[in-house]
Amino acid sequence: MLHVNRRGAVAEVSFDNPPANALTDELYARLGELVTELELDDSVRAVVFCSANPSIFVAGADIKAMARYDFRRGAVSRKIDLVHSTFLRLQRLTKPTIAAIEGHALGGGCELALALDFRYMARGRARIGLPEASLGIIPGGGGTQRLSRLVGRARAAELMMLAERIDADQAERIGLVNGACDDGPATRAAALAMAERLARMPRSSVRLIKVCLNDGYDGDLVRGLATERAAAAEALLCPEAREGIAAFLEKRAPRFHDHDEHGSA
Repeated sequence: MLHVNRRGAVAEVSFDNPPANALTDELYARLGELVTELELDDSVRAVVFCSANPSIFVAGADIKAMARYDFRRGAVSRKIDLVHSTFLRLQRLTKPTIAAIEGHALGGGCELALALDFRYMARGRARIGLPEASLGIIPGGGGTQRLSRLVGRARAAELMMLAERIDADQAERIGLVNGACDDGPATRAAALAMAERLARMPRSSVRLIKVCLNDGYDGDLVRGLATERAAAAEALLCPEAREGIAAFLEKRAPRFHDHDEHGSA
């Protein structure tokens, strides 16, 4: 269902839930467990999410299963709560996360990608979007909030209200993905290269920047600035900050990971 392949300090997580990588209750539960495992594993510095199916990143909810839902308010609310809590935990993972979108990422698959820090997408047949309106429903996994914050309210409204499915170049132009890549292998390579670059950065800085981004993203500016103030102070007190400043003044490359070995990160 979820396969983890270690590439040094990078964990590559592959979705493998045939035939279409549908987001089931079991997959949500496993994803939540994996987030906890990745958080606790100090050897993991960055995480790439990809798919074992080159045609589909993640398909979102199983529409056939949706037809069998218990459509009472309590049951529906519990289902939505499961999706929201899982994606919020994924967003708040303190290690940087990257999506390698080689195939379609629609509905819940798009919402999962939106909960990650970076997205790379393959040109060609792959499409990304939140087309729930075409089914008479709305994005229910945080899509209405995360998409608008990423691409702006007007563009998000257009994409969601018209149930549009866009390609990699369109997604790159509006800032939905960080890069449009020539094909699937190039997409995976770009995501892994980004992860490896992030893994070489000082762990404390990356973690604290992500905390600040998430807090400002989730709350108002005053709350975000308060978090930034506290995190900036914490970062300055880390040995890595002193090493970075010293390296700049001495005109040499910083040796951040020397400090990691002494438990500073």
